[in-house]
Amino acid sequence: MKRTVVIASLAVLGCAAVVATLALGGGPKLNAIFEAKATSKIFTFNAATGSQFESIPVVQDVDVTTGVSDPIHTTVAPSEIWSVAFGQNERFVEAHPQPEGQYRGYSLIIGINNLTHFEIDMGVENDAGTVDVYRIELLDDGRNQVGCWNYSFELDESRNGTAHFEWDKGPTDGTVVEVNVSLQITDDSDEANLYVSSLSLSWDC
Repeated sequence: MKRTVVIASLAVLGCAAVVATLALGGGPKLNAIFEAKATSKIFTFNAATGSQFESIPVVQDVDVTTGVSDPIHTTVAPSEIWSVAFGQNERFVEAHPQPEGQYRGYSLIIGINNLTHFEIDMGVENDAGTVDVYRIELLDDGRNQVGCWNYSFELDESRNGTAHFEWDKGPTDGTVVEVNVSLQITDDSDEANLYVSSLSLSWDC
């Protein structure tokens, strides 16, 4: 199986370019300085997380329970998808397209405060040899792009392909509050499968 590895700092294609420390002074007899620092957290959307979603091809808005923070508001938006499955085959989500349609795929829209690291493993199976793409977009609170990447899956002789994407916040990057992942399949049969194995987020708050 052919695997594509993408590190966000190395390539940006097809898109527009785009903690505070609190010191408290003590009284005459108290000179201690206290710092309020951001706490780092990490959460992964995986097969276990899939149990919080319904395996039906409709738009779903879910406040995902993390166990490490407040719930993460997540929207799954399928288009011309006849079947989705969450939490099966050790994957977060799988999706099969309708045999005919102009846009067949789905989007994951995740609200997150001050994203510092993003990582995703995804793939396509039983592809008919057409061009299938994934798009990742990171937005700040003004809906400006902090980063945007478009890529195509590379298929092996079995018509399968995988991809791994990572992003780390750089010193000049804005504060990311939303992650958008879109997967699209074209001119394919309903045997094709667009899936996300896992999706990991790290953030400071």
